[in-house]
Amino acid sequence: MLFISCNLDDQANEGLILQSEIKIPSVEKNKKDANFELKNGVLFFKEKKYSGIVNEFYPKGAFKSMSQYYKGQREGMFFGWYSDGTHWFERFYKKGLKSSTHKGWYNNGNQMFLYHFNNKGRYHGAVKDWHPNGILGKHFNFMEGKERGSQKMWDLDGKITANFYTVENERHGLIGLKNCISNLTLENK
Repeated sequence: MLFISCNLDDQANEGLILQSEIKIPSVEKNKKDANFELKNGVLFFKEKKYSGIVNEFYPKGAFKSMSQYYKGQREGMFFGWYSDGTHWFERFYKKGLKSSTHKGWYNNGNQMFLYHFNNKGRYHGAVKDWHPNGILGKHFNFMEGKERGSQKMWDLDGKITANFYTVENERHGLIGLKNCISNLTLENK
């Protein structure tokens, strides 16, 4: 199955999934199989680079994750579920690198993250993280793996803690990444 967007930078098309044209064999194995070995980021099964599906299960048998591999590298879908069957995350890979749109959810159903990657495994587009209560915690923007444009962060109550703009790898504005109290303010109290 192949889904293609005509405009890769169009965030309105974030629901589209760019899948590789590689055919993943329908072979399925349990991640706990003793014949699996991970060497330098490459997955081997019985000393051969693995191509197929790797399933992981919780101790009581519920599905935990499903990941596709081709020649020892993640390729295509990597999905995860909580032990109660609630969707946890969906990620996509191309030649072992993160690609396309990655999404995650807390067990309560609230969005956890939304990341966009190019086919080189670098952030490209919006990168968002939410607090468990559903409040947006971070909204950064990237171009080819580097911060670019508006960057914002919020605390658990939705109060902005950072609001800056990144131009040519320099941050301008309210960085606010740590709480600083002026000595002058303390002396006046």
